Amino acid sequence: MKASFPVNNMGFKRVRLDSTILIPRLDANLSTILAQYSTIFIKSYGNNNLATPSFRGTSAHHTIIEWNGITLNSPMLGQIDLSQLPVAQFQGVEILYGASGLSRTSGAFGGVINLKTNPDWNNFLHVSLSQTIASFNNYTTTLNAEVGNKNFQSHTRANFGTAKNNFPFYNDYSGQTEKLINGSYSQYGFSQDIFAKIKDRHLISARFWYNYSNREIPPLNTNIRPDHLEYQTNKSLRSLAEYTYIHRSLFVKISSSLINDYLHYINDSINAEHQYYSFTNRIRLDIIGIKRLTVKPGLDLSHDWVNSDAYNNQKQRNVLAGFIELIYKVTPAVTLSGLARAEVVDGKLMPFIPAIGVEYKPFSKINLSLSANLSRNYRYPSLNDLYWETWGNPELLPELSYGAEGGITWNWLNNSKRFFLEAELTGYYLLIQDMIVWSPSSASSAIWIPENISEVASRGIEAGINSTFAYWKSNLDLNVTYNFCKATYQKEINPNGSSFGKQLIYTPVHTLNASIRLERNRFYFSYLFNFTGRRYLGKENTEYMPGYNLSNIFLGKSFQLKDFNLSLQIEINNLFDLDYQSIAYRPMPGRNFGITIRGSFSRKSSQ
Repeated sequence: MKASFPVNNMGFKRVRLDSTILIPRLDANLSTILAQYSTIFIKSYGNNNLATPSFRGTSAHHTIIEWNGITLNSPMLGQIDLSQLPVAQFQGVEILYGASGLSRTSGAFGGVINLKTNPDWNNFLHVSLSQTIASFNNYTTTLNAEVGNKNFQSHTRANFGTAKNNFPFYNDYSGQTEKLINGSYSQYGFSQDIFAKIKDRHLISARFWYNYSNREIPPLNTNIRPDHLEYQTNKSLRSLAEYTYIHRSLFVKISSSLINDYLHYINDSINAEHQYYSFTNRIRLDIIGIKRLTVKPGLDLSHDWVNSDAYNNQKQRNVLAGFIELIYKVTPAVTLSGLARAEVVDGKLMPFIPAIGVEYKPFSKINLSLSANLSRNYRYPSLNDLYWETWGNPELLPELSYGAEGGITWNWLNNSKRFFLEAELTGYYLLIQDMIVWSPSSASSAIWIPENISEVASRGIEAGINSTFAYWKSNLDLNVTYNFCKATYQKEINPNGSSFGKQLIYTPVHTLNASIRLERNRFYFSYLFNFTGRRYLGKENTEYMPGYNLSNIFLGKSFQLKDFNLSLQIEINNLFDLDYQSIAYRPMPGRNFGITIRGSFSRKSSQ
């Protein structure tokens, strides 16, 4: 059984979400998966609208989203909209908490979320097609075709979705039940992965992923006008080429990627186009066998260039980064790891980034590990922070963070291998200095500019437990995650304000996710529960959005005929028809339904 909380973590927390979680939700996007199966809070501006992560009390800028190790965050905004990442386009999710992402990149104070696509060398042919029909004229189609042998694999994926999104909601402002207007969207994507293996030592791969979306942006429920006009079009093309060499004592990976991203935004007064290119080259080495020492050096070189109607002219950024990670097995029970990273941005040497971690396994026959780490990190201002016309501030300093983390991870599989249990508990502390905040300028309250004026401390506890029970031709899975996060302002921004020691806006103190899945005779039932605590609307914490509980259920039946599988699934979201909002004045749908039919054909190469 595959653990979601790896015991061998070298002192740094990692969590895996595999295809068993993703396949039932191929019609969803990344924000839905993270909201239901992780401790990350998702700020959702509406159904299939803007969705951004809040990871350990940090902002969306402090969470890096990767696709097979390549950063997807926009160099303009410093973040990415999670609703634009359909689940149908990746096979697994790897979540790196805090300092565990430093070998990948800088600036991920909260962590790194990596979307993975990997070959199955035992696959001969796997084809699947699914169709979802859901409430509010929501239609989603996905296609996946994988073909190959033990030395070659080809993966093709496609997704297409449309929705009117005109759900009814009760408007507290008008006191009436209304239908959401200007909320429709359409999205489609296509990706192709090619993998070739030569004598089990050389792996060559090429990937590309095109995504298109056109969506209307609904108004706030305080300003609903029949003639409201606001929408945006996104086009993204991502490509990645990799070469990997695998030897008993040496691992080498060389990768090169190019991302082309285009956004066209229109409302009543703005018609703006923004386009950026990111070209990234990476080298990774693992040198093994130096007694009990493993050395992992790496080098990154990236170039971003942006053409935007919001900038005076084309803006560019060059980043050269080098790092080295050392893993030393002191004894069979104790492993030390250290990392040092240095970056040069546009010719300027950035703050030095060190991290040190320790892992201790007190028992040889029990899968239990204790881990701890200390780290320093920095985030360079986004291009919007620096160069946005009129309001950008080219004098901004990098943000700095200091972090500490400690945790325990344990798993157990009984002798009959029918019962598996794993649990983890982690405590963390994060201090962010020179945090960049957009606030009114001293010249005019109508002009907002970014400044290094905030200091934030985030501390909390994360807990998780997963279990699998297989008896009497039945399978029972239980998953629970809980996050306590106290993220407060440590520096008063407004001289006359009272924000010191108050919780950050839109950062819940408590979040909890739980799911249970029962399967028997190819019937299955899943119940998903999510609790999100109150979120404050201002720095003084005088107004807040109330906490809410959401429940979703899934019912399904699959039919197997040799290599062909047919499944039918019914889902009910927001089971108890809760009237709630994740973000103020942005209504969310009440009880809604979906039905999915999925067919697949699979055959292994050995057959």
